[in-house]
Amino acid sequence: LYTCGVWDPGNEAKKRARAHKMPAVCPAHEGRMYWAEDGTMKLRSATLDGQDLRDVPVAKLTIFRRKILVIVKTEVQEAPRDVAVDFTRRKVYWTALCCGLRRANLDGSDEEIVASAEFASGVAILNGSVFWADWMHGQIFRRDMGNSGTEEPIVTGLASPVDVAVDPQNQQIYWSDVGIARTQRASPDGSDIQVLNMSWAIMNTYGMAVDVQGRKLYMADFEKTGELTGSSSDYEGRIIRTNLDGSQAEVLMNEPGMSMPYGIAVDSAAEQVYWTDQKAGRIQRLSLRCASGVLEVPSRMNSTMVQVEHGEAAHGSSIEVRCPTGYNGTVTLACRDSSFDLNRGKCGKRCPAGAQDFKPPGEDDLSYVVGYPEMDDREDVVSECPSPLVGTMRFYCQDGVVLARERQCRQARPCPEGDFLLDHAKVHHSEINHGFMEASTCPDGFEGQYFLQCQDGEVITMYNSSCTATCDSAGSLWVDDGAVEVSHGKIIEGGKLKVVCPAGSAGEGVYLSCEDGYINVTESTCQRSSFCPGGSVLVSSAEILHDNLDDQEQVIVQCPGGFSGSIGLTCQKGMILTEGSCHKGCDQTFTNISGLQIELPGDLEHEMQWKVECPEGHSGELPFKCLDGNLTCPDCKCLPRLSTMAPVMPRVEISELPVAALAAAVTAVILLLCFAAGLLWHRAVRRKAMAAAVAAAMGDIPTHSVLPKSGTRSGRSGHSVSHSTSAASSGSKPKDEASFELVVDLPMALPLYWATNHGIHIFPDPNRIGEVQNLMTETWMSHYTRDRLLHCGGRVPVGCRVANVLRVENHKAYARYSSYKDALRMKRSQPCKRFTVRTSGKINLLDESVNEAYLFHGTNPESAQSICRDFFRMDRAGTSSGTMFGPGIYLAENASKSDEYAKEGSGVYVGLCAVLLCRCSMGEVLTVSQAGDMQERLRDGGYNSLCGDRLAAVGTYREMVFFNEEAVYPEFIVIYTRSFE
Repeated sequence: LYTCGVWDPGNEAKKRARAHKMPAVCPAHEGRMYWAEDGTMKLRSATLDGQDLRDVPVAKLTIFRRKILVIVKTEVQEAPRDVAVDFTRRKVYWTALCCGLRRANLDGSDEEIVASAEFASGVAILNGSVFWADWMHGQIFRRDMGNSGTEEPIVTGLASPVDVAVDPQNQQIYWSDVGIARTQRASPDGSDIQVLNMSWAIMNTYGMAVDVQGRKLYMADFEKTGELTGSSSDYEGRIIRTNLDGSQAEVLMNEPGMSMPYGIAVDSAAEQVYWTDQKAGRIQRLSLRCASGVLEVPSRMNSTMVQVEHGEAAHGSSIEVRCPTGYNGTVTLACRDSSFDLNRGKCGKRCPAGAQDFKPPGEDDLSYVVGYPEMDDREDVVSECPSPLVGTMRFYCQDGVVLARERQCRQARPCPEGDFLLDHAKVHHSEINHGFMEASTCPDGFEGQYFLQCQDGEVITMYNSSCTATCDSAGSLWVDDGAVEVSHGKIIEGGKLKVVCPAGSAGEGVYLSCEDGYINVTESTCQRSSFCPGGSVLVSSAEILHDNLDDQEQVIVQCPGGFSGSIGLTCQKGMILTEGSCHKGCDQTFTNISGLQIELPGDLEHEMQWKVECPEGHSGELPFKCLDGNLTCPDCKCLPRLSTMAPVMPRVEISELPVAALAAAVTAVILLLCFAAGLLWHRAVRRKAMAAAVAAAMGDIPTHSVLPKSGTRSGRSGHSVSHSTSAASSGSKPKDEASFELVVDLPMALPLYWATNHGIHIFPDPNRIGEVQNLMTETWMSHYTRDRLLHCGGRVPVGCRVANVLRVENHKAYARYSSYKDALRMKRSQPCKRFTVRTSGKINLLDESVNEAYLFHGTNPESAQSICRDFFRMDRAGTSSGTMFGPGIYLAENASKSDEYAKEGSGVYVGLCAVLLCRCSMGEVLTVSQAGDMQERLRDGGYNSLCGDRLAAVGTYREMVFFNEEAVYPEFIVIYTRSFE
């Protein structure tokens, strides 16, 4: 399948055509497409949807006024290749693989040879001249088809030009030079040659088309994916669109099924692109705009399907649409080839107002109805419980379903009989049930009335209740929040009186005045005495004696004889508060078990246990326990003894029990210390063996060598091995190498900021947020890449905002990482050649001798925690993204590169992405710029990791690749959101 051509008559011609309603071209062929197959030497046709396949003699294919235009020949003489139509002269031009450049009338008559260009490739018409590329000699030719008929090369010195296209509006010609992966343009006379800035995107561009109306350049491009097998999967194709100057290049289509796109044509009016796939043998079409309409998407919990109305959008872009009435939220729809897909976001169904039944705990026969208002999705509201219940219920709307989150409704508490302080009067009330009210007049010496209501165990006043002391009668006032009662006599109108503080209180007194027949307390300094005189308190039937205590003074007193424990006493405003308990001991000396008299020691402390053998003639043991003065024996049983052996009288020495317990405790401590020392030694030897084994696998330590049983402190954080200078410098081992010295540090050094010593722990580290935010901002670069399109839909964020940082303390994984790092040191007598990355020297202190660094790895929040608990796994390499340099662990020095593979989470992580910030021991680094499996080259060269330098190759990023799981330790999980312009 070869090239399709497009004719654009220009704006004025379009206007005239619309005004005269020009008929469609070639109505006999309307609704069908035609193409030539040089492999079968056949012309074939089909409907525009690929059905009704037929064979016809031969044809050349182009598009005119959104219709398929076909020129049919009755005989096949050569394999046609590229097609262009001159509608001014009503001529069609085509190139042939064997016979140069030809032309004929639109009906196929008057065929003639235009140029005997054996290596012609690509053909275009502009201003009555025909242009073509000579791919063998690296030239662009122009032939004047007017009276002069001159033919001349206008551009020379090219590598391998394969296609040409023209821009009649700007009077420029374009060509692609696949020999040097470059696209250029020039004036029709070959002057003013310009290189388009798109070399990063071009690999093998064999088709070009100019969209004059949209001012865009379209290219069909492909590259080889591996060894040639003859199948369509040998190549990977893509359709690329740029501005006419080459800027803002974007990949419109890049799918596994598109192998070798060749010719390309643009239908500007319909906003569609057609291209032929030479290797796969098919014609494809891409719509550049998605029409407005309605898309059905699932609701947030997949409970219903939601009809979302949306507008139109361009291919590769996305639009944000509000959810319809009755739903909350927004969804982002991505346009791809004329249809929309849900990209992110969900519509949550609103919850209508309603009610739920509620049964209080312990009251199965009673049921109450608790109502709630209309709620948005994910909204929660608090509703008051119905009378006679008190409390609240919290309701949550989840995609149209109302869930009761907190049920705190309960029966109200009554208010017990007691006193209530009303102003300076203390009034007495009886027991009041919840919601009920008690009314009365104020006591003697006061005027007024009061209304007291019980609200869930608390007494409150109602209806402006007040009690005011009168001047014409003696009485009492209460001050210090009702703690001190002050007596007073009659006071004349306008008189003032000072009353001294009564016994049990201290202060300068209470100042009273009489105004309008009522007493006002103008100042009160009397406070209840905080001193606690000596005495006793009763705790659990034990009388606790204490001395005089000052306010807030605390003492601890032992329980009296017959009790065990201690009591804490606190003096607070003259009252003794207690904390703790006294437990009574057991003083029984005899007890009866199954009719047998059992002798007991007596005077046993609380929770003390002992065993007594059954008396003579019986077998068994009796386990007794003292619990707060009561003897218990849950499994006491004595069985008659059948043997005639002399009985042994039980004898219990209670006084020896504390000594025995102390001896057992000392023995246990000694055994525990011995076990801990052995465990530390075992770990040291194991780490030593692991390090030696890894180094042996790297080819630096003979595997037959015997590991030493002990080592020396080196002052380093890991292991090292001594080699001869000549062996280290040459990179090979001496032939007679028979032994080595292993130097071990005990124990393994952990980062100073770690908070645990074993196990797996993942917890927030808020102090790191600012530091990690700066690190990600400094390493963020807004580049458009193919991976950005494949994994993120093509939209490029300008930065990020860190929401949280989680620190990972996985001791097993860190031990593996430390052993690997130690082995790198043992491998060389000199430090590794310094290799710096964008994150070097920006966070924590790392080991430069092995090129230790922090690098990023993009993932989602859920997978991030799984990786941190279960390590990176080489058997899963490449399952979520490509393996450009071989199956391995791919990390990046730029946070924006890892963001291309990061995905949003679900649940609490909706809208949040994650990257892992990993410690990495890079060792000796091999730098490459071309793709391919580099594992063998890495091993043969003695390297430990790989740097895929796509920054130098195509101006994007550098990626670090590790082929050993132990070389990477994910230490931080960074949760963040993307920021867009």
